[in-house]
Amino acid sequence: MSTDSSDASRKFDLRSTLSALGRLAQGAARTPEDIAAIKSAVAGLQFIHLNGKLDDFLDYLQDVEKAAERAMSVEASFGDMTEALKWLCAQQEPRFGARVEVAGKPYLVVRQRKEMWFLIPAPPHPSFEELTGES
Repeated sequence: MSTDSSDASRKFDLRSTLSALGRLAQGAARTPEDIAAIKSAVAGLQFIHLNGKLDDFLDYLQDVEKAAERAMSVEASFGDMTEALKWLCAQQEPRFGARVEVAGKPYLVVRQRKEMWFLIPAPPHPSFEELTGES
């Protein structure tokens, strides 16, 4: 994926992208793994849209490297979980997936329901190269 910031968000059309992915999944020459990957991409885009994060995704498309840096940056650090939870409760609308540190360990801000936010231990971030198999 290019990191060229040449108006990627204006060019992105969710409906046509999902339609194109659907057509690709129907291709007879595709392996079961290819079809599963395409279907996962469709589900991922639908999830992004349904959770109100399409604008964030479009920002990500404009500059993948800067978006990845933001995603891995630590938003706040706390000495203990009590402090972190007080901070979380004070946030009007926490950023889903924001990284925080509690006693030096990484956590992610997530929610179970619209009104219920909490912190979970953050998994390590793989590099873009690890995700794509590029070197």
